[in-house]
Parts: sequence; structure tokens; C-alpha cells
Amino acid sequence: MDKVDLEGYQFFASPSDRALLSEVLDRLAAVEEENRQIKTALEERDDEIAALREEIALERAYDRQRLARLEAPAPALSQKAAGDHLDRLFSEMRRLSIRQTTTKDAARLLGVSKPLIDKIKPYLAADSRFVIMRDPRHKQRHIIRLSMM
Repeated sequence: MDKVDLEGYQFFASPSDRALLSEVLDRLAAVEEENRQIKTALEERDDEIAALREEIALERAYDRQRLARLEAPAPALSQKAAGDHLDRLFSEMRRLSIRQTTTKDAARLLGVSKPLIDKIKPYLAADSRFVIMRDPRHKQRHIIRLSMM
């Protein structure tokens, strides 16, 4: 039996025990190396996860900004813009010899949306060139009539 020194511990072992001990130590070293590789891979994954979380947080912030812009009320229609629309509507109705039209058809004439025509209605009512009245055949529809032709 030979004397074996194992990390500061000395003991006697037979050659077969020494071979077995050497094999166990080699396997232990391989497991420790594999453990180091796994730890390195986990650290890399943790870094990737942190980067993805940061990216998601930025996307969420951007989405919140977009939603805030979408939910913000539309700017009020200016007097000048409304006047421009009224002038165009008047000239188009005169050009096409249209005495009266619905608000939906007026929106088509101007090439604007129906909600914009609804915003222009107060300006139409105040303008002496137009008369707004309810459609007798439809209780929710309004008719825009020229007061002079």
C-alpha cells in the first residue's frame, strides 16, 4: 500500500483504490467544469432576460404614449377653418345647383368626415347663407338648405 496525498489529507491506499480515486477525481473535475459552463450560460441568459425586460418596458412606455395621444381630445375647430369649409360648401352647392343637402352628402361634397360636418353645424346655423332644419322624413337627420340661390 502506498501513501496517497489528497488535498492535504494523507492516507494509505492500494493501487486499485488509487485508480478508483483517480477516476472519481477526474469525474468530479468534469462535473465541476460542466457546472461552471452551466453557470456561465445561466448568467448569459439572465443578461438576455434583463435586456428583453428593458425592451418590453420601453415598448410599454411607447404604447402608453401612443394611447395618450389617441385618447387626447381632438383640437377644436378654428373659426377660420370652419369659415373655409362653409365657403367651399356654399360654392359647391351653387356650382351644382343644389338647393338643399343632408349633412352626410355635404361631407361628401367637401371631402371631409361626417363628424367634422357635425362640428361645423353651429357655424352653419350662424351663417346667413344656410338654414339647418330637421329632415321631416327622418327624425335624426338634418338638412342643410341654402337661404338664397
